Amino acid sequence: MKFIKKNISADYDPNPTYDYGVDLDTILNENEFALQGLDWDGWTSKEIETIINNSKKLKINEEYNYEVEESYFFMIVKKDKVNMWAKGSRTPDITWTFEKFISFMEDFKSFLKQNKK
Repeated sequence: MKFIKKNISADYDPNPTYDYGVDLDTILNENEFALQGLDWDGWTSKEIETIINNSKKLKINEEYNYEVEESYFFMIVKKDKVNMWAKGSRTPDITWTFEKFISFMEDFKSFLKQNKK
């Protein structure tokens, strides 16, 4: 899975705005299309680092909840699994191991750093 920087501004805008998220063309698992809910122009590597740090310091039976701003994408992080939902879903669209989630977030953080975010 790869990440993408998408121009969300009008063609004539001299100061374009970009969303940062998952390149949907690189998703292999149909359920992971819900990751499009991660698209947001406000992402920074520091924000991702906060999510990673808050997740890593969880103890058994604790959870960390995160909602992507300007989106309807939710994450519930626990030490045994991470559930993620997109708008309108009643059950998790994506369930990953904690390790897979942290690895994904580390990769996303690196992508943002490469893009000066």
